[in-house]
Amino acid sequence: MKKLILILVITNAGCLNVRPVGPLADSFPQRPQVKEAPVLEPVVRQAGKPTPPSLYVTPSEITATNALDAAKRLQQEIDTDKRSLETMPKYTEVSNVK
Repeated sequence: MKKLILILVITNAGCLNVRPVGPLADSFPQRPQVKEAPVLEPVVRQAGKPTPPSLYVTPSEITATNALDAAKRLQQEIDTDKRSLETMPKYTEVSNVK
């Protein structure tokens, strides 16, 4: 076990941020310096207006005789609204931290 730990310490296995020292330090390749990429300005666009919700059923139209039919129309209304939200383009939000 001690030999394994000694080999790991000498070869610097698994450590990317520690530089080796000692007689074997020159045998390891050095990592290149990281250059910072230029910061690009974000493209700002106005988000589109969402589709207004559909109104297939209103509370005043529901009675005891047509409750099942109103429930079906309400489910169709919810499905239609869900599909219109899924087709909207998705815009990213950018936060400016200072």
